[in-house]
Amino acid sequence: MQDYDLITLLLSVAAFEKYNGKTKLYADARALEYMRERSLEGIFSRGTREMEVPDTIDPAVFWAGGKLSALQMEELPSVMIDTDLIIWEDLTEMLKGKQIAVIHREELREQIYPDPYSFAMKEEYRFPEDWDFSVLPANTAMLYLKDPTFRDSYVREAFRFMQSIRPPQDNLCPMVFAEQRILPTMAQAKGIAVYAFCDRIEQLREQHMFTHLWGHKNILKYNMDERRSFIRRCMKRLAGEFPEMYRTAAGLEEFEDYV
Repeated sequence: MQDYDLITLLLSVAAFEKYNGKTKLYADARALEYMRERSLEGIFSRGTREMEVPDTIDPAVFWAGGKLSALQMEELPSVMIDTDLIIWEDLTEMLKGKQIAVIHREELREQIYPDPYSFAMKEEYRFPEDWDFSVLPANTAMLYLKDPTFRDSYVREAFRFMQSIRPPQDNLCPMVFAEQRILPTMAQAKGIAVYAFCDRIEQLREQHMFTHLWGHKNILKYNMDERRSFIRRCMKRLAGEFPEMYRTAAGLEEFEDYV
């Protein structure tokens, strides 16, 4: 992991444990070994669990397929968050009465969400007839699910799509379709409302509940001044609000220059 990825993970876990509840890390064997080498398994109060993506899923195309495997293994209701997302507030009241919640909706931009019928699928694959592709996608950097029956249907359909697409040239559009478009489309077909904390991605800049690194990682990767500034801010936040996690970060070689 890059140093900015790692410090965001530490903040994400510390904030969730403080405001929302216990955490568990789902990861493959290689990622768990990485955590063990840095003595970081203990930061997750519910521990860690190894998961595997089915061999029929191409990880070069469906790079977030592991999230669906993890979701399939978790007891519900539960909140699944990406390691580059920090939640700064208690979600309990906002999630009451909700079946599904996501961080925000997304626009149907052609370069990211093309016509589903443009995918080159195997002959036997068919989209369910009750799917309405005018439904807006849902960003699942944070996903709350309550109903195991819906979860199982969602994961099953996402994997069916992943296993039925012919080798694509693109590794973005198929993945976000499987993860972020099937979910709300299926929910709408089943009459289940999807709650979004933000109606559009631009609203993320106007709120203080979430910090999602996502696209900013492209800047941190190449701009060393911004990277150092970002890590200093994260270390300062850990020191002031999460002293135990600060001590954990201070013990890692990646951050020894920031102590």
